[in-house]
Amino acid sequence: MSYAIMPYAVRTEGIRSMVGSRDGRLLAYLKSRWAAELRAYDDLLDFADADHLFPARVALRQMVMGEEYDERIGLVYAHCLEILVAAHEETDRLPDNGWWERGIEWFRIVGNELRRAGADFDPAVLVLRGGPVPLPPLGDLGDPPNVGHLRHAEMPAVLASFENLDTGRVTEPGALEAVRQIEEWLLTCVRTGRDLVCFHY
Repeated sequence: MSYAIMPYAVRTEGIRSMVGSRDGRLLAYLKSRWAAELRAYDDLLDFADADHLFPARVALRQMVMGEEYDERIGLVYAHCLEILVAAHEETDRLPDNGWWERGIEWFRIVGNELRRAGADFDPAVLVLRGGPVPLPPLGDLGDPPNVGHLRHAEMPAVLASFENLDTGRVTEPGALEAVRQIEEWLLTCVRTGRDLVCFHY
């Protein structure tokens, strides 16, 4: 199975304001604009429940309207969160070509390469830390979808660590490209005063 990371530069406070907003117009827009994605997310689940014939739309409604979450459909909430992130007017999707077709093991590999090269950063936080808003359990740790984030205030220390990187010690093919891409994401976020939110599936 192929995996990819979807990184976004995000105004986290804007996403938090959408969750529990009870904004019916927002909900209608999201259900219309992302109708195809919501139908695809329905296929991730396999249970028959008259109240959950369209579980992704249910999850999205619960998030926007501030309703109680259903832990049976936990993994769908991560996908719905990505819809909220993508929908916000101050969100930018960031380039991710250094992270395509990479499973969760790639984060461990890149983290090991970073430590060997003198940088103190674990890239797994980008997809395993959890989202910027509370979500129900998504499943086993490391199983897709995964969600993580890095706060704007945390980024200068990470970037400072990258400045002293001994690139000659990064020997795993593709790892240096992946590291430089993280650096680009953080520089974009620092420059624009935003947080980084990533999805991996």
